[in-house]
Amino acid sequence: MALSWSERRKYMYLTVFGVIGVAILFWGYFSFIYHAPTCFDGAKNGTEIDVDCGGSCSLLCKNQTREPAVSWARSFLTVSAASTTSAAGEKINNLYTAAAYIQNSNLAAGAHKATYSFQLFDSKNQLIIERNGVAELPPLPIIPIIETNIPTGTRTIARTLFAFSALPVWSAVAPDALPSIDVTRQALSADGSRLTLTLENNTVKDISNITVAGVLFDGSGVALAASKSLITSLPRKSSQNVTFTWPLGVPGVVRAEITVLPSF
Repeated sequence: MALSWSERRKYMYLTVFGVIGVAILFWGYFSFIYHAPTCFDGAKNGTEIDVDCGGSCSLLCKNQTREPAVSWARSFLTVSAASTTSAAGEKINNLYTAAAYIQNSNLAAGAHKATYSFQLFDSKNQLIIERNGVAELPPLPIIPIIETNIPTGTRTIARTLFAFSALPVWSAVAPDALPSIDVTRQALSADGSRLTLTLENNTVKDISNITVAGVLFDGSGVALAASKSLITSLPRKSSQNVTFTWPLGVPGVVRAEITVLPSF
């Protein structure tokens, strides 16, 4: 049976009011109840693999990364108390440089503010000193970590341990995120007392906060000395000379290895 005009109008009003009501409900839900997934909401949602990590989040989950491994850790005497006195005739502390090579398998990730410690022991396995620090871990296969000017009095270092104080927290880093820096004109003196090189920025962007690590090795690949230098700024299309010195010389040195650690 056909509906009358008044009934059709009533149903039309009901339909319009129904659509408006549903729209208001959706508006209220999305405005006051629903929150779009983010990487900082403390919940596993969206494309995340775990809470606030993986998927579209830059922070990687623990099962997506591997712990870095320590290839070696050593300490090198840079100032000898036995042969050095101050201007006032006072004895000066032995000063050591501690260094470690870290193997990083997370070549598409980096970690900021990774905390670590060097522990330096004598020949009786007694701890002489502990040096704590914070390092940036870029997506490179080998990452040198170096601490300089560690005083030990007149005691001699026989063993060095390196460890991360907490597991580094890794975030995804795009392959092109690291700036391109060239190392040229590298030269090592025959007695190992001086290493020079030139950093070149051939890009059209300024680069800041570059750490340059230099490590000297003997013919068997054993590290004999290490040092680092911080370059605060390397403007575009420019170069800068870097010099490392070891006043005591480094007997037996055969080669130098330079690692450039750019900010990311």
